Amino acid sequence: FGALLKLASSSVLKETQRNNGVSSPLLLPTMKCTITAFLLTCTVTGVAGSRFRAEKAGLRGTTMEPKRTLLMELEQELDFERSLASQERVAEFEKELKETFQALPKNTRDAVSAPAARYALHRLFLQRHGWQIKGLETGGGAWDADSPVSAMGNRVPPEMRALLDARLGSYGMSLHELALLATIMDNMFRSDVTSRLRIVYSAYGLNETDILGRHASQQAMMGYISSFIIGSRLESLTTSEVHESVAKLPTRFPRTSQAKDLLKKITQEVGGNSRRYDFGQLTSILLAFGQQLGSLEDQECKVMKGKLVKREDQVGNGRVRLGDFYNDEDWDYDIHFTESVEYLRNQGILDESNPKDPKVIISNYLASPSNCVTPSGYYEICCFDQCEVLMDKIEAHLAAPLASPEQIAAFVSTLDSDSQPANRTLSPQLRDLLDDVAQHHGGMVPIHGRLFSQWMHQAYPRECNHPHVTAQDRFSSVPKNADKKEMEKYRELAAVAKAEAKVMGEQYTMAGVWTMHEELVDSRALQKHKRASGLHDLFALGVIGFVGMALVKLLAGDTKQHKSCKLL
Repeated sequence: FGALLKLASSSVLKETQRNNGVSSPLLLPTMKCTITAFLLTCTVTGVAGSRFRAEKAGLRGTTMEPKRTLLMELEQELDFERSLASQERVAEFEKELKETFQALPKNTRDAVSAPAARYALHRLFLQRHGWQIKGLETGGGAWDADSPVSAMGNRVPPEMRALLDARLGSYGMSLHELALLATIMDNMFRSDVTSRLRIVYSAYGLNETDILGRHASQQAMMGYISSFIIGSRLESLTTSEVHESVAKLPTRFPRTSQAKDLLKKITQEVGGNSRRYDFGQLTSILLAFGQQLGSLEDQECKVMKGKLVKREDQVGNGRVRLGDFYNDEDWDYDIHFTESVEYLRNQGILDESNPKDPKVIISNYLASPSNCVTPSGYYEICCFDQCEVLMDKIEAHLAAPLASPEQIAAFVSTLDSDSQPANRTLSPQLRDLLDDVAQHHGGMVPIHGRLFSQWMHQAYPRECNHPHVTAQDRFSSVPKNADKKEMEKYRELAAVAKAEAKVMGEQYTMAGVWTMHEELVDSRALQKHKRASGLHDLFALGVIGFVGMALVKLLAGDTKQHKSCKLL
């Protein structure tokens, strides 16, 4: 500022000299206006810049920064500097995580804490492969009930686990570090493939050092995929079960021919025209098979969804009366819906807002464990979540954890889905519910919480799950079938309900399942984000107001002589 004033004084002196010692009557006020405008710009830029520098600096140099950096540990685990494959995969994960990461609440280092990291990784693997990973899903609790490190089990050294827990607890993870962790977790599933393939080799009397011809390699791979799809979890798989799985696969798995075609395609992609395969090559082929099986399974999910949608009690509400769910008179494609009421209730699939007329929530049912392949105790391969596509677009558009209800409604109304057209007009009920969520949070809507998920279900009933207040632990629940007596009971209830609705002209509404119970992915970080944004805005307004007052005072002395002064 001093340099600027010195420059202005010099300019005034030079101008005065040019006028033979007489200063121009307009020169001084004009210079004052110029200087003040410049100061105002510098002040606003300085406030923003100081916040940016604080975010960049974060905790570096403080006692909270770990002595041995997590980045070094993660990169060392992947041999990152020397492995081109690791570098490419990290870059790929970083790209896929970027939009979710940008929208999550973060600390001043621009890093996410454990709950947000867990949430981001859960969504990453669910979208990539249809994988539900134990330790990344909520497991019956809240997002902040555990760290994503729990999903790694005992597969990483204790020293790294301790460093990860300490780092996530006090320092957070950057986007690059999160991508590195995702790559390490992805590597863990390769070890699962290796362990299962060893059991298959043992079942066929093979050694890992053997080079297999086409027949032997096909036999080993079919043994692998059969036990992978319908066999026991890896932890309890036996060599005898490998042979049993191969024999039962065609009758137990309707898409056996498609699975064989997928395996053939991947073998061609990985091995080319080779007729001989070693253990490592088969591992790579079968790893890719496990990663792509989700797409094959999703074909059945779409068929199931189509069948259920045809049985909706009202077009577009994403619900089927339980009795109609059990009515298999016209089902085809070898699909039967037989899960017990107890199981459906425990997994949050039932809408019992009217106990006399219970309904199956289609989106929740498709996401349930009974529709998943469970090759390991660590993860399941399930239907792809169509709501994730919508959330990706919302996160990319907002690039922030909070937004106004008007901003959200305006953008969501443009998003199409399989059941909703683009550029629709949201109903007054949907707008009111979104306003309720904003009011609950003081005027803004957090997009990573139960209330917004609940609102998305209301906006897209066929695509987005209804989040129940009591979360479900999918890994501890075993699917059970209903008996004939139970099915018949609910068929009769459905018939009575349909007859009454026809006479009374009643229409079902989803208002009965709406509850104002919030569960945020990372409530602490969100509160810090709110406070930081509020303080920053208050400080900026205060500084601007101070400079504005100085401007008025600076110009006041010249207003009597000069009627106008334009800020440059």
